[in-house]
Amino acid sequence: MTTAKNNTPVYQEGNTAYSADTCSRLTEAAQCGEVLLKSFARGQYPGQPIPKDALPGLRTVGFWSAVAEQQWGLDWHRNEGIEVTFLLSGKNRYETNTQFWEMHAGDVAVCPPWQIHRIGNPNVNVGTLMWFILDTQIRQSNQTPKLPAWIILSEEDKNKLIRRLLYSSSQVIHLSEKFVFAWKKLYRILRDSGKECPVSALAIIINELLLDLLNVQENNLQSASPQELPRSVGMVQTFFQELASIPEQLEHPWTLREMARLCRISPTRFSHCCRQLTNLSPLNALNQLRVRQAEAMIQNEPQKSITEIAMQCGFTTSQYFATVFKKWTGKTPSEYKNNRPQQKPEND
Repeated sequence: MTTAKNNTPVYQEGNTAYSADTCSRLTEAAQCGEVLLKSFARGQYPGQPIPKDALPGLRTVGFWSAVAEQQWGLDWHRNEGIEVTFLLSGKNRYETNTQFWEMHAGDVAVCPPWQIHRIGNPNVNVGTLMWFILDTQIRQSNQTPKLPAWIILSEEDKNKLIRRLLYSSSQVIHLSEKFVFAWKKLYRILRDSGKECPVSALAIIINELLLDLLNVQENNLQSASPQELPRSVGMVQTFFQELASIPEQLEHPWTLREMARLCRISPTRFSHCCRQLTNLSPLNALNQLRVRQAEAMIQNEPQKSITEIAMQCGFTTSQYFATVFKKWTGKTPSEYKNNRPQQKPEND
């Protein structure tokens, strides 16, 4: 693991290195009594310590509460893990290098590792903001993300979670009261704890929050019909639904311009609509469909070679196929094929 001299994690991208945030401005505000800060943390983050061998990968979990307008904000920064931020009360501006949102009570923001973002406009408003950060051990662009072992979701749900949270732009979602309940529970756990870290309670509630978040995102995609969406968004949704229902079309070498032309919108608009629907770029959304089809073919047509499957799913080379497949599933196509469930022979 790459770290700076002060044990702050560092991400290497080519010749450029990025250090994780230290939350120094928040620490200063808490020390001055400008905000109430209650958190448990390890490494460079402020808060009561998380026991060394407990909840590995949990970098920080906590909340701040501001009862007056602040003269500070969290300027542009990066974090080494998946950062999930929830606004319990008040409002605040949440911004990435490409988009911004005005967060209100009940909104949750999800930020992939090392995505640049900031909170404040430029200063923090009155309200209570909660968060947790899970380190996925990504320190270079070619590494495969890993969730901590104490995240007990099924392997299928873990893979979905990684796809939703890591290979996408940051986004803000409004939660219904059903899903806000778990965040309120986390708030009470943190508020009522002393200096000793409530390890078991945190493990249970963070697993619940991640499952809730996965369900919210899945429901959002499934509940909206093309008729209920703006025309351009509905057309993009229909396009991807048709691709998924006719696997042979995935073999076509689709370009952004061609997909947009079929939907009768500009490439820029197509990309925007695609992100609204899937939280993915068009290429990643297309590759997701192709990998799903490849998974099905590996399971159902074991006589086919990996190269045959790659070509029939629209990948130009088996090497690129292997790279994309592992990105989405955590395994190479060969590993996936070797570990697939074996069908039992039928009894005579």
